[in-house]
Amino acid sequence: MKSRQTGFTLVEIAIVLVIIGLLLGGVLKGQELIFNSKVKATFNLTREISAAVNSYLDRYGQLPGDDNQAATRFPSAVPLPVNGPSNGTIPFTNCTAGTATGVACEALYDMRLAGFISGTGLYSVKTPFGGWADLGLGSNFAGATFGSAPALGFYATGMSYKAASAIDTSFDDSNPATGSWRCNTLATYNMSIPDQNVPSYCAMQL
Repeated sequence: MKSRQTGFTLVEIAIVLVIIGLLLGGVLKGQELIFNSKVKATFNLTREISAAVNSYLDRYGQLPGDDNQAATRFPSAVPLPVNGPSNGTIPFTNCTAGTATGVACEALYDMRLAGFISGTGLYSVKTPFGGWADLGLGSNFAGATFGSAPALGFYATGMSYKAASAIDTSFDDSNPATGSWRCNTLATYNMSIPDQNVPSYCAMQL
């Protein structure tokens, strides 16, 4: 008897291709939704830190970290917070190791002790994109036009061109050299390599 060859019909192949297309589309759409949520969460983080700085100032009359009465305010804290110089500024310190004792690290610690922000001790702020962010003067991160106003600086690790551009487009002026969101050394965002980390800090004025 002759054997009968069987295979997929064109209709069956078309159905499979449609299903694969729908699955791929769903995955890509899901990834975009997650990315957009991280962009919004990054902006909200800057608002949260800004509100915390101002709330601390309203409650105690001094900036966090700069507070020369911090040890007295939180006497049961371990470690005991270091009193600040009370000069009205929060200069930048790299706090990613959790052991630095600069004003910026103490500022985060003071605000955590006061219950204004979450996080651990003297560590930097963890960002939605997986990197770190620290407080500092605006001029520490993104140009002297921020002056002595507090800013939240995002380290290059964890901040891609795509992410930085999306934050700037959604919440500022789309220009990394101007506005309240800036990225050092950048005149424009290199979207030919969108997933590569930016070469230096990006910062949001608080």
